Amino acid sequence: MSIMIKKNISNLIKIFVIFFSLFAAKAGLAEDYGLSTTAKEAGFGAQLMIGAPQFLGRIAGAALAIAGSLFLFLMIYGGVLIMSAAGDSKRVDKGKEVIKWSIIGAIILGAAYAITALVFQAVSGQ
Repeated sequence: MSIMIKKNISNLIKIFVIFFSLFAAKAGLAEDYGLSTTAKEAGFGAQLMIGAPQFLGRIAGAALAIAGSLFLFLMIYGGVLIMSAAGDSKRVDKGKEVIKWSIIGAIILGAAYAITALVFQAVSGQ
């Protein structure tokens, strides 16, 4: 494969990842995660519903969305490494390692999200 084609593929993947990350981050920022409902039930006014807790919740949601996008990118990158190895066992092994560690990272990320959701659910009493 020529160097020009590799650079074009690399640039297309970068553009896709940046676009997907920004789209996922925007979707994550649009979520409320139940904070306004909790604030209303706790008796707080509208001033606190747009305060620090909601802001931090939105940041956490955006970070999760970006981390999910990164997982997708790493899976694609590992697959491309394996598919373009052309018999080079080192590249196949590198691709397998990238896929393995991205799956481990996704499992850790999912566990962290589940623990956080469980703690918030226990604290809020819902």
